Amino acid sequence: MSDRKKPVLKRMIRFPPAAEQNQISGNGPGKTGKRMFKPIKKVRVSETAAMQLEELIKDGTFAEGQPLPSERGLMKELQVGRGSIREALRILEIKGFIETRPGIGAFVKSHEGDIFSPLSTWLKDNNEALHHFFEVRSLLEPSTARMAAERISDEDLEALKKNLEEFGNTVAAGDLPRAILVDAEFHRLIGKATGNKVLSSIMDALYRTMIEGWKAPLKIPGQPHKSLAEHSEILDAIRAKDGAKASLLMNEHLSSALQALGDAGLRKH
Repeated sequence: MSDRKKPVLKRMIRFPPAAEQNQISGNGPGKTGKRMFKPIKKVRVSETAAMQLEELIKDGTFAEGQPLPSERGLMKELQVGRGSIREALRILEIKGFIETRPGIGAFVKSHEGDIFSPLSTWLKDNNEALHHFFEVRSLLEPSTARMAAERISDEDLEALKKNLEEFGNTVAAGDLPRAILVDAEFHRLIGKATGNKVLSSIMDALYRTMIEGWKAPLKIPGQPHKSLAEHSEILDAIRAKDGAKASLLMNEHLSSALQALGDAGLRKH
């Protein structure tokens, strides 16, 4: 049956601008002194798209193993940009609902997801992949941080500052999937800040693959707050153009994450 006869995706809800949203609750507190309305939470377009796709996966509209529509198809159905679609798919991948096959597309992995599955079981299933992931990162990222500190532009520094602020907000809100997304983006942005296109493309590829490696540390209780503090220290060293300190802090950051995974049950390689 064609999409015209049986539309799979609902059209995206269009929210009013922030100014209009504020006017909606313009009456303010009632006679009792209590507010009549709760403030409207700002929702990203990508998160709205991800929630809609997640509902369709959960209710069986898309079967396990079935491909999702192409990026172009999702852009047309949801009437949003490519960037929002890619971020929505990334969120679903982090949650364990889909898997992305480079050059092919996104496929439904599970109707339930695995973001909140038991950590011990999850570490056992991904033991070798996690060790390989951290081996590569330990080779690349300390040198990447050093180079970024020596070469970073004002534009790239501003992007890292905004990322750190968003990471803090997501950690405070307890939004684990988005915290994982923003955490990985911090490391990708450091690669971009080196100005080395080859190194930047390697970090970009690392960012887009091995999702288990990015998910693992932040699934550990307390680790998101620890990672946030370590990101802040790394950024301070980069801002100060102290390459040696940035490299040292990045190495400690990765070693700390691997140690936390070991304490949580990751077997030695």
